[in-house]
Amino acid sequence: MNKTENFDEFLTVWDSLPRTEHAFLPSKQSCNPALLGALLPQCAIFRYGDKYKLDIIFVGTEMEHLSGLTAVGVNYYDMVADEFKPALHNYHQTIFETPCGAYIGDVITTSMGANYLFETMQFPICDEAGTVNHLLAYGFGRRPTGDLATRDISDRSSQHIRELHYMDLGAGAPSNCIINFEPHS
Repeated sequence: MNKTENFDEFLTVWDSLPRTEHAFLPSKQSCNPALLGALLPQCAIFRYGDKYKLDIIFVGTEMEHLSGLTAVGVNYYDMVADEFKPALHNYHQTIFETPCGAYIGDVITTSMGANYLFETMQFPICDEAGTVNHLLAYGFGRRPTGDLATRDISDRSSQHIRELHYMDLGAGAPSNCIINFEPHS
């Protein structure tokens, strides 16, 4: 799976982040302005709690604009459709328990009716004790200029996932994926 055309700079920075608390993952402390630099506007950081608990702790301005994430301190699961929560929880369990990364291509529809592909790479990171319980997301998209409309909760569903591929970060990765809106095992 080579979906790096929009992610080369992020992957270069990711590879350079220190791995002092975990064998192959950087820590949340490493995801700071000094090391992420110009990428911060396109980043978000989440803290994984338990089932249906993923708190938003940082959202860069470009990530906010592209994804519709606007509320730091809010549980991300409160922003998704109820029927999507079990599948999303399964995805997060895979990311944190393996641990592995993922590339996701999400088709977003704004309340003004604009559609665009929002691509993210989502990688688990650890806390200062080495526990894998945070998520670093880096996003890229081409939202129509001037469209400041919100993203409806019903738009955050499995039907909007065009692509999903897990990525091996050092512990393997599942081969199941979504290609052109169709799940594959």
